[in-house]
Amino acid sequence: MERSTFLKSLAGVGATTIGLGSLSSFKSDINTINPDLMPAHITGLIPDFAKVRDDFPRVKQEIYMDNASTHPTNIYTSSAVHRITEWTKNDVGSPWWPAWADSKQECKNRFAQLINADPGEIAFARSTITSENDMLNGMDLTGGNVVLTDLHYSESIYGYKMRELRDGLKLNIFKTKDWQYTAKDLEPLVNKKTKLIAITLVSNVNGFLVKDVKAISDLAHANGAILYADIIQGVGAVPVDVKAMGIDVAACSTFKWLQGGGKGFGFFYVRKDLQDTVVRPSHLDGGIAFNYAPWVEKPDSSRDEIIFSPQKGPSMYEVSYPNYEGVIGALESIKYINALGITNIRNHARQLTDRLAKEMPRLGYPSITPEGNESPIMSFICKNPAEAMRKLESAKIHVAMRFGNKMRISPSVFNNLADVDRLLEVLS
Repeated sequence: MERSTFLKSLAGVGATTIGLGSLSSFKSDINTINPDLMPAHITGLIPDFAKVRDDFPRVKQEIYMDNASTHPTNIYTSSAVHRITEWTKNDVGSPWWPAWADSKQECKNRFAQLINADPGEIAFARSTITSENDMLNGMDLTGGNVVLTDLHYSESIYGYKMRELRDGLKLNIFKTKDWQYTAKDLEPLVNKKTKLIAITLVSNVNGFLVKDVKAISDLAHANGAILYADIIQGVGAVPVDVKAMGIDVAACSTFKWLQGGGKGFGFFYVRKDLQDTVVRPSHLDGGIAFNYAPWVEKPDSSRDEIIFSPQKGPSMYEVSYPNYEGVIGALESIKYINALGITNIRNHARQLTDRLAKEMPRLGYPSITPEGNESPIMSFICKNPAEAMRKLESAKIHVAMRFGNKMRISPSVFNNLADVDRLLEVLS
């Protein structure tokens, strides 16, 4: 069935509801977009998600519901990143940061506000895994153990297993039986030798959103441990409050639900009282001054020959310059997310995931995402993964197949019910 025929057959669903009218009105010239002004259709009390589709040209190519892998950038973020590349082409030099841009600190401020942290607890990062490794390298894990689950990011688990193999680190890994867990499940694994509990707030496997993060934090703290959360699949899509949740250390990249664009940039949150105490910097970077001839005409005899001061605050975890394009992209994308509102983003995605949760099992694709889960990621078991993906690719529908037979579908702000219904039609 042609898409147009199928859409006409949807009872009670009009072009305005599904946003078809927006497909012919894409803004193609990036130079005409002013990234300093957020559009009216996202700044109102209730955003117009049909017009939000205009902001993501990716939907012009195919139905894209693989945002848990990489989220497309909107035209405002793309325009801002284009502006910084033009600056490096035409104007780079002193000053080393463009005068037209918000400050690098403002980028940290915006992210801190998004997760309810203090700006003095935010460092720039290269990636989520880099930050998690920096945390582990900066902790004294001697004689202790680490607790994690098999829903933690698999590449991160690799790092823990390497430390187990190389350094003898004791790992206590909770093996999920129903694709979810609670603080109570972790209790038998935690003891007074536990140094760290590491969780993924939203699982990349099935979208499971940990419901009782505060209880897990309390469990860690009661045993003298800290709680680390990988928040890459959550922040920007669901509410994240590190204070209310009791998260001590967290990290994320910006290329997923923060919509920040290219890989290689992110944020590292370390609770203030843990900085340079429980979590020491493992990469050291800073400046020095030579206090002897011929570097200075009159050396100061009261000071050392090589003068330096240890870095203070979250910058101690940073090495060299941040990724400028990453900073600019994050500044703009967080501004866009704030204008839309996390609650509105979550409510929009919920209607799509609710439809998937109801209809996919009827088509023979049982869900491994817990019922009532509050993230925009869902995963389903496929009997014939290759055939299912062939059908979807032929229909220009982009989803992910992970861990062999698990189809992961992750809609976002630019998707609509027509996208979901087209996917269901193809799979049926």
